[in-house]
Amino acid sequence: RPLLLLAVLSCCLAQELDEQDNEIIRAYFRWDAEGWNATTKEGEVWPSSSEFGQLRSNDEDDTIWYYTASSDFLGNKVEAYGGTVGFTLGHSEYNSLGLGAQEDFDLILESAVHNISLGHKHIVPAWVTSSENVVELSEDGGWVDTETGESATRLSLLRVLSELTALKIRGSYYHGHEYSYVRDVFLTRGPKQELAWIRNDPHIDEICNAVKLNAIACEFYGVHLMKSLQKVNMNKLRSEYVTQMRKRREYEAKEDERRRQIEEEMLSQTAEEPIEE
Repeated sequence: RPLLLLAVLSCCLAQELDEQDNEIIRAYFRWDAEGWNATTKEGEVWPSSSEFGQLRSNDEDDTIWYYTASSDFLGNKVEAYGGTVGFTLGHSEYNSLGLGAQEDFDLILESAVHNISLGHKHIVPAWVTSSENVVELSEDGGWVDTETGESATRLSLLRVLSELTALKIRGSYYHGHEYSYVRDVFLTRGPKQELAWIRNDPHIDEICNAVKLNAIACEFYGVHLMKSLQKVNMNKLRSEYVTQMRKRREYEAKEDERRRQIEEEMLSQTAEEPIEE
């Protein structure tokens, strides 16, 4: 029995260490808001405060507002692709006024740089005092474009995560007054992806923008464009370019020499012609 107990404890410890290794960042709210705040759906500042490991806020009507992430959660978070975003959301008090929960995005990822906003609905269950929520950061995770409603593609998620400018967790769900809180927000790494053509090639966005492909179209056609370019032998291309430029200079030099000779002949003929008195 002692050996069995030791084996179980070792397994649990290994699992916990593995989870910690995969964790990119976590907000604890132990002493303060850790740079987090709250904003309305329209982006206006909404009052919030931290207490007992929680970020808290409240409202008295049906205003939609969000807990918004600190700068530590933003920037280049591509390594979270295929991983998860998790958080615990709870209500200490709420009044639905006899109506159903308000429908809106529970979680939003934004990249102002790429002009992409991805959202996820129906994460937090209504009418519960607290829920632990974990969402997969992949095209199979249920994400959609908040403007068009189209399902998120791998490329759109990678673009958002590569230059993340906002991570928002909805704090308001009911038509009447409510007091909510969020705690233990985290991002975890996903398995390593063979996506060098998207992540590491600095020209993919430039090419897609040049041919006016949006994120969805670029997801399907961008890889083919890059593969076509990769088939080009750049050394051969440069050599051919140098050769063509040399031939062009030689041709222009010959043309200049020919024009000079013609001008000299014309001047010579003019000088030889007798002057009529």
